[in-house]
Amino acid sequence: MRGWRPGLVGVMLLGLTLAACAVGGSGGAEPLAGARAPIDHIVVLFLENRTLDHLFGTYPGAEGLAGYNGRQADKSGAAYATLPPPLGRDGKPDSRFPADLPNAPFAMQKYVAPFDLTNNPVHRFYHMQRQYGAGADGVSMGKWVAEGTSGGTTMGYFDRLASPTQWRLADEFVLLDHWFQGIHGGSFANHFYLISAGVARYTEAPANERAAGVGPAGRVEKDGDVDPGGWVVNNLDPPYPPQRVDRILRTPQTAPTIADRLDAAGITWVWYATGWGGGADAVKQGLVPHHNPFQYVKRIMETPEGRAHIRDASDFSRALRDGDLPSVAFVKPHAKDNAHAASSTVGAGDRWIAEMVREVMASRYWSRVAVVITYDEGGGWFDHVRPPVVDRFGLGTRVPTLIVSPYAKRGVIGHREYDHASVLKLIEWRFGLEPLTDRDRRAAAPLEAFDFTQPPRDPVALP
Repeated sequence: MRGWRPGLVGVMLLGLTLAACAVGGSGGAEPLAGARAPIDHIVVLFLENRTLDHLFGTYPGAEGLAGYNGRQADKSGAAYATLPPPLGRDGKPDSRFPADLPNAPFAMQKYVAPFDLTNNPVHRFYHMQRQYGAGADGVSMGKWVAEGTSGGTTMGYFDRLASPTQWRLADEFVLLDHWFQGIHGGSFANHFYLISAGVARYTEAPANERAAGVGPAGRVEKDGDVDPGGWVVNNLDPPYPPQRVDRILRTPQTAPTIADRLDAAGITWVWYATGWGGGADAVKQGLVPHHNPFQYVKRIMETPEGRAHIRDASDFSRALRDGDLPSVAFVKPHAKDNAHAASSTVGAGDRWIAEMVREVMASRYWSRVAVVITYDEGGGWFDHVRPPVVDRFGLGTRVPTLIVSPYAKRGVIGHREYDHASVLKLIEWRFGLEPLTDRDRRAAAPLEAFDFTQPPRDPVALP
């Protein structure tokens, strides 16, 4: 393992050093003691498509739904008398929901259980920006229904009963309630951003895949997966097999990623992707190619050494057991467990988190690990906090994020601003790496979540 292993006196001195330094923020100075932090492993559990309000909107102390009183408006700006009927996966009214839901967020669990499948709300780059528009009373974030494809479904939220593990982890560790997805829209752009702090390029994209007539606030004459400037803003499958669809980003990506920084420093890392070990049957075994960002990277995919960094997610559990955990581990669940609506559920995602965290806590690595649990993007589910504007690509919707570590504070809600570049910033801070782009240079590492002045905490029981 890399880095100095302090005893209790060293840990206490480290805490004093951190307390005397700025804890970061957009443009702020980070502490200089990352190499001395009592953390040798950073594990990122990266789930799918849920917003902060959708899972934690009623969590005590979080900036949730209690203070929200806006009303959704149709495309003309008129308030809905009641929410349009929630639509099922077939696009027809879902008979599990009443047809006259009030024009407000509503509790999903009155009508569906945590393991019940639901419709998959739209979560595309331009749609999401339009959803941020003003509602009937001038309050922003008022066009989620009008610019969506699932009727009133998007306004539903769950509570503790649906996500008992995540709420328990929030009780015992740290919930960050202002963590935003990096890029407006869906999965691929946010997965690629997670490893690069940037957006994939496809300047050779055919006309039928390009957006056209793009105006402010997400207005567009023709939607597309690639913007007019050649940036990939929606989902295209990777240039290297296995692939799932015929819409493929055919240009291998060569921009630097966190892999370049880690490899240059001799720091071990793995992207664990469920199904990767299945070869030609990988997709059948749960791999979602556009959730596998290193599958787009030329240096990784065209060398045996590079491809060795992508492993099946089952190897993560083996690495914990056998003492082979890399310094940085990204873990992607099976499609049925990743919480993505229509193919997975809130309950399945919560259960998977419980399984992974229990394994980490039971391993030899618990006393030296930091686990970041977050979601790639909001999935089209309503959230009432308007994202900060940092450039034309984002930030996007708030997503649930938890920090679990023996050095995490207990039962704290962090209110500072973060996004997926904050994962990169945490890695860069700990291992002394240079940033990749201006995005991760300006991002804050979530250091407010930690207290290094205390001895490591014991594991906790999970539901």
